[in-house]
Amino acid sequence: MESAPDLSVPRRRPLGQTGLKVGEVAFGAWAIGGGTVLNGRPLGFGSVDDEESLAALAKAFALGVNFVDTADAYGAGHSETLVGRALKQSPLRVHVATKVGNVRRDPEPPAKNFAPEYIRRACDRSLHRLGVTCIDLYQLHNPPMDVIENRETWATLRALKDQGKIAHYGISIGAAEEGLRAIEVGEVETIQVVYNLLERSPEEKLFESADRHGVGIIARVPLASGLLTGKYGPGHVFESNDHRRNKYPPDKLAAALQRVARYRFLAEGTGRTLAQAALKFALLPKPVACVIPGGKTAKQVAENVGAAAAPDFTEAEREAIEQARQEELKELAKPE
Repeated sequence: MESAPDLSVPRRRPLGQTGLKVGEVAFGAWAIGGGTVLNGRPLGFGSVDDEESLAALAKAFALGVNFVDTADAYGAGHSETLVGRALKQSPLRVHVATKVGNVRRDPEPPAKNFAPEYIRRACDRSLHRLGVTCIDLYQLHNPPMDVIENRETWATLRALKDQGKIAHYGISIGAAEEGLRAIEVGEVETIQVVYNLLERSPEEKLFESADRHGVGIIARVPLASGLLTGKYGPGHVFESNDHRRNKYPPDKLAAALQRVARYRFLAEGTGRTLAQAALKFALLPKPVACVIPGGKTAKQVAENVGAAAAPDFTEAEREAIEQARQEELKELAKPE
């Protein structure tokens, strides 16, 4: 008789055809890079405490999280450094993903650079900060379409793989069309894309194509930059060093929270928090290997990881999600 699965840790899923098996709930490390203002533009998620961030990472690893996603641009390398420190204390083998292409040039405006020589130098710096000899997944960080279509870019990543500096490579994108083109070019192993209850455009074509070609999907921003946690109200003002201050001024925040309210039923008397329901939703599509919610504190991490053990959606709840979606689309289609 088979024993029941242990739902106290994230269940493992294959990450496309990479051979890696990652926990459904991973650790997104943008927030722990710290709040930053560059050329008057906030780039982080507000103020953080390094010791608290390290405790959050330790809690994640203790709960079985075996995949961390960071980037060299998060805190200008600070996130990678913290991840590297935490890896040394981890009781399990943790797969590390990082990104390249967004250049921090304090106090100059940020820029993008995907030139082969820059990618090679940036990879060496990331290896040093992370304290590893090989990066499990190296991703282009929101490159423009001409970079995606540039064979030299992918040849550079293949060379790094041949040298043993990276094990696999992928891409983090904004628009689904960029992911579709990356698949057409035939080089990409994984795609990281925004997907959550409020942003479902990848469902239209990208997920089907990724599934057909064996490309692993990493769902980023699964909590809609924290709005799907349910902890923010219409009058909330984000810190000056938090990028959400620009993204969600009062009118846009109020509108976004009205959309969030449509899905609160998923947390009412269900044994799930709203955040856990949002994470479970983002894990529904077949090619999605994992979600990468951010976690500033051990408490937040425990809630995120707890999504694995939270009750699955009933058929009625799934139908209600789609009904809420259709109502939302009708509202968005109305002329102002």
